[in-house]
Amino acid sequence: MLTRLHNRLGLRTGPAIFFISALIIAVFTLAMAIFPGPVQGAFGVVSTYLRYDVGWFYTLGTTLLVVFAVGLALSRFGRVKLGDDDSEPEFSGLAWFGMLFAAGIGATLMFWGVAEPMNHYANPPLYGTEPLSDQAATQALAISNFHFGIHMWALLVVPGLCFGYFTYKRKLPPRVSSALQPLLGDRIHGPWGKLVDIISVLSTVFGLAVSVGLGAMQINSGMNYVMGVPISGWLQAGIVAIITGIALASAVAGLDKGIKRLSYLNIVLAIVLLVYVLMWGATMDTVRGIVESAGAYLSNLPMLSFFNDTFGGGEWSGDWTVFYYAWTVTWSPFVGLFIARISRGRSIRAFVTACLGLPTAFVVIWFGIYGLSAFTVDRAEGTSGSLTETIVTNGNVEAALFQLLQSYPLYLVTAVLALIVIVIFFVTSLDSGALVLDSMASGHEDVGPKRQRVFWAVSVGLVCAVILVTSGENGLNALQEVIIVIGAPVMALSLFQAWLLLQALREDAGTARPLRTRQWKKVLPIEEYHRRAHEDEHDLDEYVIRPEYEVGTEPEYEALQPNTYHRQQALEGRGLLTIGLTGGIASGKSLVARDLAQAGAVVIDADELARAAVAPGSEALSEIREVFGPEVIAENGELDRQALAQLVFGNTVARESLNDIVHPRVRQEIQRIAREAGPEAVVVVDLPLLVETASAGEFDMVLTVETPAEARVNRLVHERGMSMQQAWARVDSQATDAERREIADQVIVNDASLNDLSEATRGFWDEYVQPVLDEHHASTAADSATNDGGAS
Repeated sequence: MLTRLHNRLGLRTGPAIFFISALIIAVFTLAMAIFPGPVQGAFGVVSTYLRYDVGWFYTLGTTLLVVFAVGLALSRFGRVKLGDDDSEPEFSGLAWFGMLFAAGIGATLMFWGVAEPMNHYANPPLYGTEPLSDQAATQALAISNFHFGIHMWALLVVPGLCFGYFTYKRKLPPRVSSALQPLLGDRIHGPWGKLVDIISVLSTVFGLAVSVGLGAMQINSGMNYVMGVPISGWLQAGIVAIITGIALASAVAGLDKGIKRLSYLNIVLAIVLLVYVLMWGATMDTVRGIVESAGAYLSNLPMLSFFNDTFGGGEWSGDWTVFYYAWTVTWSPFVGLFIARISRGRSIRAFVTACLGLPTAFVVIWFGIYGLSAFTVDRAEGTSGSLTETIVTNGNVEAALFQLLQSYPLYLVTAVLALIVIVIFFVTSLDSGALVLDSMASGHEDVGPKRQRVFWAVSVGLVCAVILVTSGENGLNALQEVIIVIGAPVMALSLFQAWLLLQALREDAGTARPLRTRQWKKVLPIEEYHRRAHEDEHDLDEYVIRPEYEVGTEPEYEALQPNTYHRQQALEGRGLLTIGLTGGIASGKSLVARDLAQAGAVVIDADELARAAVAPGSEALSEIREVFGPEVIAENGELDRQALAQLVFGNTVARESLNDIVHPRVRQEIQRIAREAGPEAVVVVDLPLLVETASAGEFDMVLTVETPAEARVNRLVHERGMSMQQAWARVDSQATDAERREIADQVIVNDASLNDLSEATRGFWDEYVQPVLDEHHASTAADSATNDGGAS
């Protein structure tokens, strides 16, 4: 039935979500219009319980979301992009920030920028603070920053992360239910998924309605101040209608044309007004105060994150913190999807850092300028106590901004500018809200029929207007009561979403590789070691006298080596200069090794040592048979290299297992041969797997030979008889040229003739090796002369 109605109306959305949400909105609107008293009374009872008895849940839940967002950004998942791995951001930084701020809390800052600091300044909530004191002023700014800073944005960031990840990474519909996919699977399209989406749509409608309602009240108050227009619910409903009409035009124009241009304009006008207040106020005192308020905010943040006004019965936190966070979380699905859409292509770390850091910094500046300016006016001769009387005593918070502007020159111009900024802020909130509501209901981001966006914008305006008209002078209280009730289930859903997002990241990114550390043998006192040597029940291979680690348990990337006895012995036996020579297969590395040997170096071929290590009957060959199976052993008892290659090349885990068996034995042989070469030798170790075995730290210098991959493949095909597929598999299984360059001290590029390669090798020897030999010979000659002179 719903589908037939949907088609008859020419819609392109989710019938169940659209019509059930529309029905609930209609029922609420009619109930408020016909039975305003009972409906408001019911919301009042529930909201009172949630505010003062369960208010701690909002505070604790928001703090947990802050911890989650920051922790996720700092974790390894912070590098994950909201979108495909190769996606790039669509909007520039300035455009992105403008839309982010305008759709977030820009509108509310206009309302509370003066009113909240003045309230906490006159009625400080923290225990033992004297009203109207310097301490009260500092605390007022810290509390205002707390309410609109990191915590408020965390309520928007976590849903934004969920939308960004599940919509643009997993390609699921842009709905809140998509975040439940790790739990529900395909059932996100069933009744439970639809229920979550309906709750999200309704919470967004009511959250936007409260925001637009506050804006209408502030605009009405400003018009009263500037033009003498009376304050009434019907007039505020008319203002809502005008805002809705402008928002409709912007929403129909689309994201890039309408909202982007309005956001640009509004952020510029808001900054102009902000700078005007700064210039006409106590400028240097205000700048000092902004810096100080930032410090006060950060120092009080841990305490405020858990503050619930326990000894005040939770009244203050229920009236302020709970209202703010319940209000914010109700429109978090809308803002979350919107900021996810404009942030596609950014990493989780960049998204969280920018969405928490940039708006919070702006909030600190905003409250610093408006709050400190308000304190100055309230303390000045002639206006002493004027703001306190209007905002706190009379409760006229809507007039706070306009009364402050009245204290400065050009009042009429700035008041009109303020009205324009307020209108545009609420227009951008409503038009972006209409677009997002349409996406949430339809389940896709393609442009749908304009009538759908019109419906959602009108729904928000209708809910807002009916609350304002029926609540009379208690409009603000009525808006707060409705939003606190709606916010409770959405807060629980946000916490649940955070857990499911982490689950999805674990599924898609996998677990982190286990940290590989050295495994050390047990050290015994000398006398105990000798006692156990004479006792049959002990295996002396498990014990040592000097600290020693198991060979082969070195960390994956070995930057430092412990100073053990065996390390000292190895260093004492090293030659004058030890060079690690590496390069990909068929890169010409062996030719470079030959030229270095002709120049006088002792060349150790690691491949030859590896072949000797796995000779028939060797311990290494037995381990290979145990790990890879008997099929890698030929009939004559030798290693079947071709069979092993088929298992190892292209399989990282198998290749690492083979290296763990062979490389420790090769390393021991390299050290033995290097010691035998003597202390004056230049030792070159030809080690193809130098990168893979993390052996760079064992050499005084690393030299890599680099050849284009296509040339190497051609050599393997024509000189070694490999197929093209086999050749590429061998090349791809090794470290890349970029990885070798990272650890190399010098690079020889082999992309010309053999003569050019020999000349490059000779140039390397002359520039880096010969000076070391010359210095050593000069030092030896000088020592010899000194000894001869002493003997004579």
